[in-house]
Amino acid sequence: MKLAITQLIEGDSFFKFSTLQDPWVKGMVQKIAEQGYVVKGEMKLEVQVTKLEPEYFVRGSLGFQVDQTCARCAEVFALPLVHPFTVSLAHANGKAKAPVIADELNELDVHFFEGHEVDLAPIFQEQFFLSLPYQSLCGEECKGVCQKCGSNLNQGGCGCPPAKGLTAFSVLENYRA
Repeated sequence: MKLAITQLIEGDSFFKFSTLQDPWVKGMVQKIAEQGYVVKGEMKLEVQVTKLEPEYFVRGSLGFQVDQTCARCAEVFALPLVHPFTVSLAHANGKAKAPVIADELNELDVHFFEGHEVDLAPIFQEQFFLSLPYQSLCGEECKGVCQKCGSNLNQGGCGCPPAKGLTAFSVLENYRA
């Protein structure tokens, strides 16, 4: 979605987007799906763009559900996420493309643009990936899998004999004086 910055009023402008109403959001979700992520249901975007010439600030939140694999029991589950974010936008003038800006281009919170339009889709797509947790759990009470047989302990016991508790003195069990 290209946002014409010349059309923005000085101060705050508010926008709402979703996969149900905006085809470009649906296209963004399809690009995310190509990366191996399954977004369940509707993705909602609420955005506030603040225009303070010559700078622009984008504050908003992404709301969606995505299929994740539990780090303990390896079951797939739908993880609901609401991800707030803030991004700064700045013009990349012809003179400013010097090495001074090269370091700033690597910062995650500043996006440079040329002309009078800003493409928001790559920014939102980046925020999607930043919102994903490193390890997801299907629930805090998840018991994981049995270390011996691999059974999911959330679905009941596995039948393996209980492991002896190891202590600092366990090596002395077989010691004979």
